[in-house]
Amino acid sequence: MKLKTILLASAVAIGLSGCVIPTDRTYYKPEDSFGEAVASQSCGYLRTNRDALKQSFDDYSIKVNASQDGRNGVTISVSALVDKPLLDINDIFFDTNKVRLIQPENREKLKTKNAFRHQSDGTIWLSRTFLLPDAPFEQVIELELAPGAITIKGSPSERMVFKFSLTTTFDVLYFSINC
Repeated sequence: MKLKTILLASAVAIGLSGCVIPTDRTYYKPEDSFGEAVASQSCGYLRTNRDALKQSFDDYSIKVNASQDGRNGVTISVSALVDKPLLDINDIFFDTNKVRLIQPENREKLKTKNAFRHQSDGTIWLSRTFLLPDAPFEQVIELELAPGAITIKGSPSERMVFKFSLTTTFDVLYFSINC
C-alpha cells in the first residue's frame, strides 16, 4: 500500500512538473536577413523556439510567423505592438489589403481568419491571422506589408518583408502545467 502511494505521488508530481518529448519538427524557419528571430510562444520547442520574425521601429514593432495549419494550408500571423502611451486604440489602423504574398507566386489573396485589438497601459496590440489555403508543401513563404499596412495616427508604416523556409530538424518538445 505504501509503495502504491509513493508511485502515485511520484507520477502526479512528474505529470505536474512537465513533459519532454524528443521529436522532429517541420516548421517555417525565419530567415535572419528579414528581421530578428524571436519566439512565437513561451513554451513548446527548445532548439527551434525562435520561429517568428520581428522588425522594430521607433514606436512600434511587427512580428510575423508562419505555420502549417494541419489542413493543407499555411497560417500566417501578423501582430503589431505600439508603445505610445498617449495614443488611443482608434488611432491605429491595420489595412489587410496591403498585406500580400511575394512567394509563393500566383496564389490567391490571403484570407483573414482572425482579427484582434487590445489596449492596456499605453500599449496597443493589433493582430491578424491569415490563411493560405491548399498550400501543404510550400517551401518558401515571403510576405510583404506594403507602406501604410499599419497607420499610426495618420503616419503610414514602412514597407516590410518577412521570409520563411520550410525546414525539418530534430528538436525537443516541452510543456508543463505553467504553459
